[in-house]
Amino acid sequence: MTARAEQRPERFAVGDKVHARVTQIDKATRRVSVSVKALEMAEEKDAVEQYGSSDSGASLGDILGAALKKQEATKKDGE
Repeated sequence: MTARAEQRPERFAVGDKVHARVTQIDKATRRVSVSVKALEMAEEKDAVEQYGSSDSGASLGDILGAALKKQEATKKDGE
């Protein structure tokens, strides 16, 4: 679980580049809401959909590890 202090916008300085997902756009107040956690969750969901199912019993680490091994083997075969 993320510490409450890490969720505060003051931890970022003006001009910092942050990877996040847009979660809401309010045209009336001209505000955009973003979420780092939403981006991470979307990336994890995409990885599970691409490399395996969550019903398979494999963790995301197992799935990504297998994908990396496959990628390394493909590189070695191409050399």
